[in-house]
Amino acid sequence: MTLTRNFERTTRKALRVLLAEGQLLIAPAVLLSTASSVVPATNLALKAFGAFISTPAQHAPAPRCQATGSGEITIVCDYSAVAVNSEEAVHEPRIALNHAALSFKTKHDGWASVALSFTKLDAGPVSEPRLIYLAVDDDSGHNFIRRVLPKVDFRSLVTGQKAAFSERLLIPAFQSGRYRIELWIPSSDPSLRFNVKDNFLLSSFGVADKKTGLNRIATFSVVR
Repeated sequence: MTLTRNFERTTRKALRVLLAEGQLLIAPAVLLSTASSVVPATNLALKAFGAFISTPAQHAPAPRCQATGSGEITIVCDYSAVAVNSEEAVHEPRIALNHAALSFKTKHDGWASVALSFTKLDAGPVSEPRLIYLAVDDDSGHNFIRRVLPKVDFRSLVTGQKAAFSERLLIPAFQSGRYRIELWIPSSDPSLRFNVKDNFLLSSFGVADKKTGLNRIATFSVVR
């Protein structure tokens, strides 16, 4: 019983120090496992840690999208940037998609309005002159639209400053079905243009798709 009280007292003192210094980096489950091997009383271990650890599990924030209309669809989405581990090796510039707004008709060929905003997250230069394409694919993965966005140039981005771009694109009518809107950012090297691994992926939660090499913006459905 004395060992149990000493363990609880020592644990509380250690946690107070770690919390005060902002050094509590070990997950509660790991600490509990260590504590359980010393003191068989699991409830006591939970009591000792419960007074100090109440941080909920961190979940990746999904893109927030709102779509309205049928014959003419308007889609507005907001995204959150992905933090990078300081020890992680990063070879590409880190650019986050912050916001996307698209408006287009579905029944007839016509003009689509596209507005996008990006933020450069790191201090390194963007040297490769990549073209950025608006892509629309159906649920089977068939390419329906590929339109270059000539005004979007990542080399013009300034670290930490949000930059907005807008385009008007001529697009065809849509058949009934479900579609994915994406950004395709291939390599500027013609020999690597269709190599998925060389596509540029954006640093926003729920956007980068490593399997396809595309950046997912939103989905929508057309019903005739």
